[in-house]
Amino acid sequence: MSTVTKAVSYIGLVALLFFGIGQWAVGEEKDSGEASRLPETREESSIQYQINSYTGPEKSGGAALASRQIPAGYKLAAESGSLELYAAQDLQSVMIRNQTSGYVWSSVPDEATIQKDQLNEEWGAAIRSPFLVEYFDENAMQKRGSYRSLGGKTKAMEQVPGGFKATYVLESIGVTFAMEVKLEDGSLVVKIPDKDIVENGKGKLSSIQPLPFLGAVRKDEIPGYMMIPDGSGALIRFQKEHPQYDQAFEGRIYGTDYAVESVESQFTLREQPILMPVFGLVHGVQQNGLLGIIEDGKYNSRISAYPSGVNTEYYWTSPKFMLRYPFFQPTSKNMGGFNTYQKERNHEDRQVRYMFLNGNDADYVGMAKAYRNYLQEKDVLSPNSDTKTDIPLKVEMLGAEKEPGLLGNKIVKMTSFDEAGSIIDSLMKDGITNISAVFRGWNNGGINGNNPDKFPVPGELGGEKKLAALNKELKEKGVSLFLYNDYMNAYGSNDNFSPKSEGIRTVGNQVFEDKYYLWADEESSADLTVYFMNPKVAGEIAAKDAARFDKMGIDSLAVDKAGWLLFSDSHPKNGMSRMESAGEYEKLSQTLLEKADQLAFYKPFDYLWKYADQMFEMPLYSSQYMFATDTVPFLQIVLHGYRDYFAPDVNYNANPQEYLLRMVEYGAYPSYDVMNEPSWKLKHTLSNHLFTSYFEDWRSDIKVTYDRVNAALKHVQTATIEQRNVIDWGIVEVTYSNGVKIAVNYRANDVQVGNQTVPAMDFVVTGGE
Repeated sequence: MSTVTKAVSYIGLVALLFFGIGQWAVGEEKDSGEASRLPETREESSIQYQINSYTGPEKSGGAALASRQIPAGYKLAAESGSLELYAAQDLQSVMIRNQTSGYVWSSVPDEATIQKDQLNEEWGAAIRSPFLVEYFDENAMQKRGSYRSLGGKTKAMEQVPGGFKATYVLESIGVTFAMEVKLEDGSLVVKIPDKDIVENGKGKLSSIQPLPFLGAVRKDEIPGYMMIPDGSGALIRFQKEHPQYDQAFEGRIYGTDYAVESVESQFTLREQPILMPVFGLVHGVQQNGLLGIIEDGKYNSRISAYPSGVNTEYYWTSPKFMLRYPFFQPTSKNMGGFNTYQKERNHEDRQVRYMFLNGNDADYVGMAKAYRNYLQEKDVLSPNSDTKTDIPLKVEMLGAEKEPGLLGNKIVKMTSFDEAGSIIDSLMKDGITNISAVFRGWNNGGINGNNPDKFPVPGELGGEKKLAALNKELKEKGVSLFLYNDYMNAYGSNDNFSPKSEGIRTVGNQVFEDKYYLWADEESSADLTVYFMNPKVAGEIAAKDAARFDKMGIDSLAVDKAGWLLFSDSHPKNGMSRMESAGEYEKLSQTLLEKADQLAFYKPFDYLWKYADQMFEMPLYSSQYMFATDTVPFLQIVLHGYRDYFAPDVNYNANPQEYLLRMVEYGAYPSYDVMNEPSWKLKHTLSNHLFTSYFEDWRSDIKVTYDRVNAALKHVQTATIEQRNVIDWGIVEVTYSNGVKIAVNYRANDVQVGNQTVPAMDFVVTGGE
């Protein structure tokens, strides 16, 4: 177990215990015939769903929001589509009028509202400024400031197509940069050109947040919420009364760059992945909405979302463009060193696009649909037309693992190629014919063997001929065999990989590595040292592998880690930025697709979606931060009908009945991790976390779960999610583009949805073409 994943495993165990105790506390599962014995009142029957892992019902009957007036000091700067852009004379704030609704959005709260709170000098200046910055001073101390607090002046203003470009000077730290604000194709676009950043003083920029208080709301003075792309998606509703939060949401787009940033604590690892560079605001549900899409600079950006009570009484969200990171520079092997920062900033333009939504589209569903359309226009997504009668089932099988010993490692065979064929045959006999079979640990040395060396295929599994025969046999039965591949990690130094020359280097010029411990004991020596391949080197290895797979007849590949990890490389000779690394992984995907027909990724970042035929382990929950009020399927609304996506493995979920309903509600297909041998045989291997995967133990459960999920989702495989109505706590109805409606009831008693009775812990499918 690695130091990076160890904390995740601990937290997973705690979660299993927590949810297991929760299930015990509410009693054993009741069938619908016993529903009348359970509490019938709304408060009693729904209390367990009034937590932020679910979505709360919207308050109905809200009056139309009054729009702000545009002060006389603002002048019309541009018009595009239904939008008008107004700028203050000092270019420190802007307003956008949506002509369709008449609603006005402002980058600065009105002064009367600001005066309600006794803000300190720093935040009083920040809330009235066109941007916030963080910077390093001459002592390498990281500080923050704003236009007003840092002696800002508007050096120049010029007209650009659709708006204006202002050049700002922060005299106290000697920094100059420009910001373009313009209307383009019916959207507001804010750009910070890299070429216009000049640092001639004592300050070196760490981050810039443009128009941070655009759409900011004080407490609940405007009803609505912020949307953050945390896991499947989460909402932070505006509230008058709330806890005194001690921190805001700082979501790292595309995860943490561990080659630069150190893990602050194990609790950082609780974060769900952020797969999309988006965020949003709603002023009045289904009245006025705003969706922000970070277009340029996204690989080194964060989403900041501040709930009321953190520094100010305002809810506000914005992109945070990172120009430099702090880091610890070791000077000795005993971890002596000093804190410093990247001397050279990340050189890339930074741009965010704001889309304004009206009426029924002004909610998180409308935001997801807008982002889906945006990706379709960018040729990232296209409608999914290749479908079968039944939904797909993902079955992931482990072939071999290695067990360390005193005289070297030995292979632990868990599923041979013949046995894999038998597992698939058993499932097909059970009536499951649409199967995506993933074979992991087929390579030399098993799953934690000799990567990137993959050949020869272990004889314990049957060798290369048996693998090719299995692929051919399954193909004839209509089953795709995805070979699992890792183009991120390298296990030690071998003939095909040199850590010093081809491995990623940290910002401190150290070879980037991780340690795996069999018993999670950092005091003992590591059982495996893991290195990280430079993405360009990984691409070269992938090209050789693709040619070998082509000769074997393998045309379906599953790529892990490279889809959900993204690092920069500070190697002095062949280093690259995160943006360049992402580009190399796109090239790697194209290389594989030149030989393969299908490519699957594990929870991929959105820049790889165009290459993914299937997506595995897609998050169905948010991180459930204290300030988040709801979990929503924003991610799934974007993807459904465009990509086949699968839930994380069912056999590692502590509440399978509730998880089944979550899959049905979120339109996610089921997955199972199985093997031919009992799981206890892995207890002395680094795969000992696979503690419940013996196929014979799960065969009947797979059949039952698949049939139930298939009964709902087979009707909507190519349809898009168009509406989602949370009728009450624990009761949700999802409407698809083909007219199908799926009502899901998480409660322990029957409920009425329209003219249909939805049994306890069940769903009902209605409508359709």
